[in-house]
Amino acid sequence: MSSDTRSEERERLHSAGQPLEEPAAGRIRERGLLVIIATERPLLLIVLIAVLVGVMAIIAPDTFLRPANAAVVLLDTAQTGILACGMMLLMIAGMFDLSIGGILAFSGIMAGLAVKELGFSPLPAFLVGCAWGTLLGGVNGFLVTRFKINALIATLATLSVYRGGLQLVSGAGVTNIGNNFTVFGQTQILGIYSPFWFMVVILLVFAFLVGRTRYFRQAYYIGGNARAAKLSGINVDRTVFSFFLIMGFLSGLAGALLASRLNTAVVLAGQGVELKVITAVVLGGASLAGGVGTIFGAFLGVLLMALLQNAMIIAHISPFWQLIVVGIVLLISVGLDQFARIRLRS
Repeated sequence: MSSDTRSEERERLHSAGQPLEEPAAGRIRERGLLVIIATERPLLLIVLIAVLVGVMAIIAPDTFLRPANAAVVLLDTAQTGILACGMMLLMIAGMFDLSIGGILAFSGIMAGLAVKELGFSPLPAFLVGCAWGTLLGGVNGFLVTRFKINALIATLATLSVYRGGLQLVSGAGVTNIGNNFTVFGQTQILGIYSPFWFMVVILLVFAFLVGRTRYFRQAYYIGGNARAAKLSGINVDRTVFSFFLIMGFLSGLAGALLASRLNTAVVLAGQGVELKVITAVVLGGASLAGGVGTIFGAFLGVLLMALLQNAMIIAHISPFWQLIVVGIVLLISVGLDQFARIRLRS
């Protein structure tokens, strides 16, 4: 376009009352917000957590700010936080596991039976639960890597198998486990039950492994482009299989801890936990496409979900509405992530 033509166009826009320049500042602000949504999710979560805490401190200070309530919130993060570490690792690699609730319940049942029926002492029985979870996670990994079954279909199928299997093994569950098995779940440190401290240790370990070690950082390459990762020398199937083993182990650990805390292993344990965990992990920065996410982000997602649930309980909101809210939060977080990434690419 010649300079004369550009001048005529500027005069035409000026006479029509239209701006002479494109709203570049507005585009920059929009892009900045999209970048935060797509890549700086932990920062966004910290802001949301601070806002939620501030609102609840104003609305219900006598209830929300009590130390006992804080202990309840932290304990509520334990099970979901343990599972979120494994789920984040899988989702970074472009995978996920819908059977974790079934593995959790089955592992708790096996730990309880080891004590009550086989006479195991607490530690061996606890390890039985962890080992059983690892085994079931290995089954998932085998189906996905060996038979190339889609992770969604494979783990949805094994969820049904595990739920049915644990009821065949135990009937209604294992009650009054006894033999001091509660030592793992009912011990208090600084006024907070031990499952929270298990979660803290696992969180720190996985934050280091995923953030600093070469093997676990392979998850980012696999999730970003599995074919390119394979061509670069990464054994994709073996690595993904090991991640499913880890997810199974963490599910088994969570199940054994729950059985220890309740002194009972119930067949309905872990129902719906998959939705909570995936919601927290996606909130924390994971993408369904894989290749992104951090363990710290996963914990922030878990903490936000725990605070939100606690706020709804204090507000006497029905459990059915709480489920609806969790589903809406998942839809919003996935939708925002997809929208931000599409706009940034365009």
